[in-house]
Amino acid sequence: MNLKSELTLKQHTFLGTTSTNFLLDFCSISLVNYIQPVSEEWHSHEDIHLSLILQGGNLESRKKEDKQVTPGKIMAYHQGEIHRNRFTAFPSKNLNLEFKKTFFTENNLNFNQLFCSNTQQLNVYLNLIKIYNELYIDDLYSKESIGSSLISLFTPASVSLHKPTWVVHLREIIEDRWDEFISLDELSKTLCIHPVTISKYFKKYYQGSLGDYMRKVKVQRALNYLLHTKMSITEIAFACGFSDHSHMTRIFKLYLRCIPKEVRKF
Repeated sequence: MNLKSELTLKQHTFLGTTSTNFLLDFCSISLVNYIQPVSEEWHSHEDIHLSLILQGGNLESRKKEDKQVTPGKIMAYHQGEIHRNRFTAFPSKNLNLEFKKTFFTENNLNFNQLFCSNTQQLNVYLNLIKIYNELYIDDLYSKESIGSSLISLFTPASVSLHKPTWVVHLREIIEDRWDEFISLDELSKTLCIHPVTISKYFKKYYQGSLGDYMRKVKVQRALNYLLHTKMSITEIAFACGFSDHSHMTRIFKLYLRCIPKEVRKF
């Protein structure tokens, strides 16, 4: 290993070309494409780094270990961990996440718990795919949904049948105000529950993030309008709290694998 040639990549900086970047206070999420040869020198990242290989791959070297990286593989790097990537298959595409240390300290999480079991590895993969999908949805719920998935990456999956009072009240608020966008901060103040607590524990009781649940409620209401009224799709979209017709179409394709106008053919 030639340490003299080692590069330290600053935040948001990658050897490939970044096509999408989603910024949070504690995490940066990027889609990075590799369509031509890049540096194969030893390098490290300024922040804690997690990468899901979406397309292509390469031969990765760390210390004395070489590993073939293929689509679906998840690579995790501690802050400043030296590695290099060779023999890249073109085109390649990665979903890259960069974490500030404060993300772990403030949420009482441990980066080393990422792959603590086979079940957790599947949990990590599914949450990374959710984050990838949210980059394309990019609506008012995306920030909360991504935040919830980020926390879930390092939280062992568990299920509880007993629901605290605040969780029941939270669901009632969402059901009563289904045609609105209710921010996580507003819910936190209403329930007197910390935002992190809401994001971390909501999915334990309702098998999905808070934003995911809010979208499903809107889809359910929109289905009723589509099947039982003659309102236009645009009117239904606004009545149900979607930002516009195209937003409602994207959400329908995500959850129902069809577009709104096809529902009226049922």
